[in-house]
Amino acid sequence: MLENEAGQIVKLDSYLGKKPVYLKFWATWCKPCMEQMPHFQHAYEQYGDKIQFVAINIDLNDDAHAVAKVKERFSLTMPIFTDHTGQVAKHYEFMGTPFHVLIDSDKKVIFQGHEADKPLDNTLRLLSHNGKVDEARLLNEKQGQATPLVIPKQGKKAVLFTATWCDWYLADTRPAMAKQCVLAQQHVNKLAEQGVDVEVKVSQLWTDQSAVQEYVDKFSATMPVSIDFGNDLFIENGINSVPSLLLYNDGKLVSKKAKF
Repeated sequence: MLENEAGQIVKLDSYLGKKPVYLKFWATWCKPCMEQMPHFQHAYEQYGDKIQFVAINIDLNDDAHAVAKVKERFSLTMPIFTDHTGQVAKHYEFMGTPFHVLIDSDKKVIFQGHEADKPLDNTLRLLSHNGKVDEARLLNEKQGQATPLVIPKQGKKAVLFTATWCDWYLADTRPAMAKQCVLAQQHVNKLAEQGVDVEVKVSQLWTDQSAVQEYVDKFSATMPVSIDFGNDLFIENGINSVPSLLLYNDGKLVSKKAKF
């Protein structure tokens, strides 16, 4: 399910099977995404009559105003949607922005990539001819297994949803958010010192175990910090901005905090 600019819910399945589909996952704060937007618009102007283009904002630390500004800045004319539930990204094993997925006329994924490069252009050209290609080009980005989140039936529990990169990557494009990411981790560090059961879940977006370790070392985190592979917990708890802190008491959610 996707949400269009008018706030209407659209099923991605409605586009599949009729002609090839080009999905581009992006975010307004993603620098490479912005660098690729002229290429994306040009490709749409070249192939938009033969290939269904679908621009998908991943709805993480974004809003309709920011999306509209990008649309105006690059004079984008293809359909723009928001993955408001995160389910579409999960289905296509999205790992980081920008992310390109090409689907042939038989509904088969035949291309994945992060770069606006020659292989992408060549595949678009081939798809525009008869809707199919002879050989798929898929990324070998396998997701790990997420650590389950256990909420005790007695006592307090704090769960911080954040990203390993939000304190430094957003420093230029979203400085206020970057600062909140720092303050949030410092806040849960204090909660842990007070004896509160604390856990940190980081988005799978552009993250691996080495990035998690760097994050732990940087913030001297003593609590468990793990990747939410598949972003199942982000989706389940309706997390569309980082940082977000969920506080539980005796097994029940008592508050959700985004400002620190």
